[in-house]
Amino acid sequence: MNNPEFLETRSIPRLIVQFSLPAIIASLVSATYNLVARVFVARRFGTDGVAALTVSFPVIVIFLAVAMTIGTGATILISMRLGERNNDKAEEALGQALFLSCATAAIFILFGLLFLEPILIFVGATDNILPLAKSYLSVVIWGVLLQHIAYGVNNFVRAEGKPRIAMVSMLISAIVNGILDYVFLFKLKTGIWGAGLANVLACGVAAGWICYLYFSGRTILRWRWKYFRFNWSLTRDIALCGAVPFATQACSAILQTTQNNLLGHYGRLYGEAMGYSFRGDDLAIGIMGTTVAVAMMFLMPFFGLGQGVQPIVGYNAGARRPDRILATIKLALKIAIVVSSVVWLFVIIHPEWFVDLFLKPTEAGYLEKQALGIVAIRAIMFAFPLVAINILVSGYFQAQGRPILALMMTLLRQLIFLLPLLVFLTWFIERHWGKGLNGCWYAFPIADVLACAVSCYFLFKDFAEKRRQITEMTATTSATPESVSTV
Repeated sequence: MNNPEFLETRSIPRLIVQFSLPAIIASLVSATYNLVARVFVARRFGTDGVAALTVSFPVIVIFLAVAMTIGTGATILISMRLGERNNDKAEEALGQALFLSCATAAIFILFGLLFLEPILIFVGATDNILPLAKSYLSVVIWGVLLQHIAYGVNNFVRAEGKPRIAMVSMLISAIVNGILDYVFLFKLKTGIWGAGLANVLACGVAAGWICYLYFSGRTILRWRWKYFRFNWSLTRDIALCGAVPFATQACSAILQTTQNNLLGHYGRLYGEAMGYSFRGDDLAIGIMGTTVAVAMMFLMPFFGLGQGVQPIVGYNAGARRPDRILATIKLALKIAIVVSSVVWLFVIIHPEWFVDLFLKPTEAGYLEKQALGIVAIRAIMFAFPLVAINILVSGYFQAQGRPILALMMTLLRQLIFLLPLLVFLTWFIERHWGKGLNGCWYAFPIADVLACAVSCYFLFKDFAEKRRQITEMTATTSATPESVSTV
């Protein structure tokens, strides 16, 4: 079998374009779909529909957390084994990941169907939006295994040096999902469960495409039955390497659950204080869902950039090329800072463009809902460029097989900074100014600034260590033109 040795020899800018561009396109399409899907639901079911999707999201995030843990953890192991020229060990990691995907999906389906309603109440569903959320999630849960394959296993294709094929998989899912959403909700006039069914069918199409790739022989690695079994050692390694995305998603679920309950409580008080003729709790949850959808649409390209960088960093970590690792992350950071700054300026100047996508001018309280949405988007995205940096730095350490450090940075941002700020600011502002709901928005930029400061501290320490390794490497071996020019 051949190895993707060009990851060690091809120019860094060309590799970043080759690997990141397909991932960015796929991520952007996927994020755009999520935005459009919520717009469809908003146009059909109003703010209550968006709120139903929002309270369902913590549950879906847990599904994604496990899928991304398995997918990302195995991808890092595969990249490093390929860098070590050990294809057999790479296939063993692939087989273990497939086994874990099937086992965890079965557990989720069983547990979710038995306890769906109490779970939704726990994550913040009000009595008004509970029926909608239950209708949607009871369908989505059946597609957990398909979701694992569509999003988790797809990373393995990218690790083999085939980012374009991985991009096609994401595009297929997003496009099919968007089309089916429109057909079910506006042509067939289904309930909100139609949006859930569209998601399941789209994941099924993408999963079928990925399975075809592996069985058709178009990939370097193969799915081998002898590796489709439980292996404690490999499971532990996959869990450690995938700990960062799991922690990120699990913390996100905890935060969203906390947010939903805070939004429900302080949104009701805010609505009463402002004299709204509609429910302030459901509106606040819906506004948060709107803001998250907009933010993720702009953040997903940076996740795509990070996904493209990870195989390059992972392979060169296995090949012991600190010069190429350093050159890769520096260039990626420059791209992220420039692009995120342009996006930030655009959103801050015209937030109403995005809020209006989820509102109809004829609905009750249009101006009040628009004003609240503008405040939320501007506040939550105020430190947007710093978030892009955090995403890349966390993935950078993760790709080098340093999950503990990447995990620590993730936990600091989510649990140490943001969660206490959410609770404290809502309470403090409500007590002194009577508008505690604003604390939910202002907590985000403060946490982002603190998290970025910590990330940069560890990043600069890593840069110093890489430079030391490069100095030692050039002192013992003849420096190649590439290793000198790329640092």
